[in-house]
Amino acid sequence: MHHTARQLETQAEELPQRSSLFRLVLESVASLAIAVILFRTFAAEGYMISTGSMAPSLLGYHKQVTCPRCHYSFTYGVAYDDSVSTSHVNDPAVEGQDFQQAGQYATCPNCDTNSIDLAQVPRNEGDQLLVFKHAYYLKPPARWDVAVFQNPMKPTQAYVKRVAGLPGEAVQVKEGDLYINGKIQRKDLKTQRAVRLLVHDHQFQPAEDDFFQPRFLPVEADSTQGQNQPAPPAWKEQPDGVLFASDGNDADTWSWVRYQHWVRQGGHYQTEVPLEKWPEEIEKPEPVLAAIQYDELKQQLSCKGAMPAENCHRLLNQTEDDAFRYAVALLYEKSHVAPVLDRYAYNSGLENQTAIPVHDFLFECDLQARSPEGELAIELFDGQHHFRNFIDFKRRQVNLFIDDQKQPIRTGPLHSDFRSQPVKLEMSVMDRQVLFAINGELAYQPLLFSKNSEPREEIRIPLQFGARGGTFKLTGMKLFRDIHYTRGKALHGVDEPYQLDQNSYFMLGDNSPVSLDSRSWADGKVDQKYLLGKPFLVHLPSRQGEVKIGDHIGHIRIPDFTRIRYIH
Repeated sequence: MHHTARQLETQAEELPQRSSLFRLVLESVASLAIAVILFRTFAAEGYMISTGSMAPSLLGYHKQVTCPRCHYSFTYGVAYDDSVSTSHVNDPAVEGQDFQQAGQYATCPNCDTNSIDLAQVPRNEGDQLLVFKHAYYLKPPARWDVAVFQNPMKPTQAYVKRVAGLPGEAVQVKEGDLYINGKIQRKDLKTQRAVRLLVHDHQFQPAEDDFFQPRFLPVEADSTQGQNQPAPPAWKEQPDGVLFASDGNDADTWSWVRYQHWVRQGGHYQTEVPLEKWPEEIEKPEPVLAAIQYDELKQQLSCKGAMPAENCHRLLNQTEDDAFRYAVALLYEKSHVAPVLDRYAYNSGLENQTAIPVHDFLFECDLQARSPEGELAIELFDGQHHFRNFIDFKRRQVNLFIDDQKQPIRTGPLHSDFRSQPVKLEMSVMDRQVLFAINGELAYQPLLFSKNSEPREEIRIPLQFGARGGTFKLTGMKLFRDIHYTRGKALHGVDEPYQLDQNSYFMLGDNSPVSLDSRSWADGKVDQKYLLGKPFLVHLPSRQGEVKIGDHIGHIRIPDFTRIRYIH
């Protein structure tokens, strides 16, 4: 084959160009690989979490569950098993003793639907953490930081916990809170958001469920003018929230929406209603053993947990005594409004047999004020005090009141424009502190209050909000609770303060009922030499994708970009 001089010249030019392009790509790939190796060697390293001691902030092996009634999506922890490779067990942030094999049924944390079958729900791997290895060379850990560190008893294992106690401090977990040198430790708003646990999300309401009772419930309005008849509720349900619209004649009348912690069944709490006498035609219940009890001295009818509907109907059908029938119906209704407990939807239920009533809450919502007048109030109850924020749109200020006091204890200016677009409101009573934020900015200086000598009540109605005058729409209503630190094995820092030396830290897991941490280890402290670094990103997460081939359904790992997030 003959080639002209021009063809030979063209080929000679193409060969170096192709060679240069190939070399450029090869060098780029090699440089990237070297950069990643150097980055992971000297700056960051990846760890996978296997257990649920930090859930739901950070997830171990779990199943992603969607409630069949309200369609809220939540995670349920499961144990890693023999199918997990050795590299996953030895390398990640795992705790070889603090997990248990989970059951096959879950309970929705949002609407209390129980016995959700998990048999066909695939298992997902835990969160993968990217850890900045030199963070603590530059700056020591702060309280509430998430830290990765070596197990002092087995350095090949890495743990992930939250820093609770710092060098030289005396640490104690008491009544669910953290105390340092005898003083309660309060979280700022950013930390509260990082550790909060959902109690209820109004956006997820069970559909076609006649038995379900809404937890946000409009109540009859009260009046400052002493009206003989209460006004009808002015709050109206909307597809995405609730709407208050004043007619202009009720400027002095408050209308309220109350949160009641309604549950479907079960529980060990006690509910009582007054009843003067037990009907003669009905056999009296056996003391202690019967589902319903009557105390003649106190003239009280009571039951434990939520009264089953069949028990209610059986008693109603046995008599025509109106007083008794009213008491039974009232007891049935009241018994389904339960105390808020420190339950974790993530846990199987075996780990925390005795759920503890909680008192620390955070409420958030989006508010749009459609008129420049009127007032909105948000009230939280901590078991001892009622804290009520009044937003006065006419005077453009926020006032905080306690109980029945007539003078505000805190006052702040109102800067946001509520009419142009919704504004996020956040109010919390956590760690004996009141915070109120508008679009993430505190409206006034936090209110710190001391522990009362009297025990706090069980809380069945932790929240209510109300309005008078004006037109307001609330959407995105969510109620959260704080971590309630439990006793664990109570070896350190529970019954008495635990003194740290000048080089050690006290670590706690967010999932307190199941976490093995400084409360329960043989030695409660973690020396600073065991600190590996600060996790800052959940990266490369995956979930189980469904693949159907003929009649066979299988699962493969696919990326789950919704789980990529920075760690706080």
